[in-house]
Amino acid sequence: MNREDYIKSLNLEPHQEGGWFRQIYTSDEQFFAQDSQADRFYYTSIYFLLDDQSCSHFHRLNHDELWYYHDGTAITIHCIAPDGHYYAVKLGKRIDQGEVLQFKVPKNTIFASEVTEPDSFCLVSCMVSPGFDYHDFEMPHKQDLLKQYPDYAEVIKRLAND
Repeated sequence: MNREDYIKSLNLEPHQEGGWFRQIYTSDEQFFAQDSQADRFYYTSIYFLLDDQSCSHFHRLNHDELWYYHDGTAITIHCIAPDGHYYAVKLGKRIDQGEVLQFKVPKNTIFASEVTEPDSFCLVSCMVSPGFDYHDFEMPHKQDLLKQYPDYAEVIKRLAND
C-alpha cells in the first residue's frame, strides 16, 4: 500500500502538528490525572502517518507517548529532554541498522519527527498514557526554542512551528 491508500483506508485526517491521524482506541474508564489536574483516559491510541513533505513539528506532552512502527520507511524522532539533552531515534524495520520497532518519548520531552527518504512515508501508532488531551499539549514557537536551545538550531529551524 502507498501513502494515499493508507490515508483513505484508515480514514486519516490532517493533524495540527503535521501529517495525518485518526484516534483508534481509548480506555473504557477515566481517572483523575495529577499532571493534568483533570480526568483522563488511562490511554489513547492513534494511527499517525508522515511523509517526506510533512513533518511533525516540535511539541511537548505532559505524559509518556509510545510509538509503534507499522509500514514504510524509517521515521526519525528528534527529542530534547527536560534537562536540555538532544537525541534522535530512528523508528523502522531495519533493526540490524539501529532502527527500533518501538520507542517511548518520556513526558515533558520536546519532540518532532520526520521522514527523510525522498518520496516515502511512514505509518506508526502512538499511544499516550494517561490519555492524550489537547490541554496537555504544547507546541513551542521556533523563536522560543532557538533562544532556549541555540545549539540545536539546525533541527529546530527545520522542524519547529513558526
